[in-house]
Amino acid sequence: MLASLTVREQLRYSAELRLPRSLPLSAKHALVEETLVELGIAHIADQRIGDDDTRGISGGERRRVSIATELVTMPRLLFLDEPTSGLDSHNALTIMRKLKQLATDHSRTIICSVHQPRALIFALFDRIVLLSKGRVVYSGPRAEVATFFHAHGYDCPADLLSADWLSASPLLVVVSLTLCCRLTLHP
Repeated sequence: MLASLTVREQLRYSAELRLPRSLPLSAKHALVEETLVELGIAHIADQRIGDDDTRGISGGERRRVSIATELVTMPRLLFLDEPTSGLDSHNALTIMRKLKQLATDHSRTIICSVHQPRALIFALFDRIVLLSKGRVVYSGPRAEVATFFHAHGYDCPADLLSADWLSASPLLVVVSLTLCCRLTLHP
């Protein structure tokens, strides 16, 4: 992202350069405006993005603009590497809730890596993939992960949420916890 661009300009450049030429400019601009509203960044649409040297939008807003830059192209599949990294817990949860809503509302598959998610974020995922030392330990529905580990002799203590237990378990040596947000879509 260029620090000198406004948020709206950033999204317009993305849409104009990446969407099909056959799509009218007015439709591309309408998609930009829709995306600004969907990601809750319409109120900063005319602010400069900024960087370390130039004052601009906040880190959480910058993260949402980065995601919006991809979403404005209407991808059916979106990969996001640690979309909550560096955000406070409130902004992280807000972004993940918005991603789930966007995936559901627009029939998109969103796959993102999230390391040590809090329980509220963990609960947003439909399917998860757990990795340990680069190898898949579990892949399947989030709701069934505790049952899977119980069947293999690893029980989550009653006073811990499964997200906390999975992230901190020395038995699993979970180096990377990757959550796959592939939503079940109902037409």
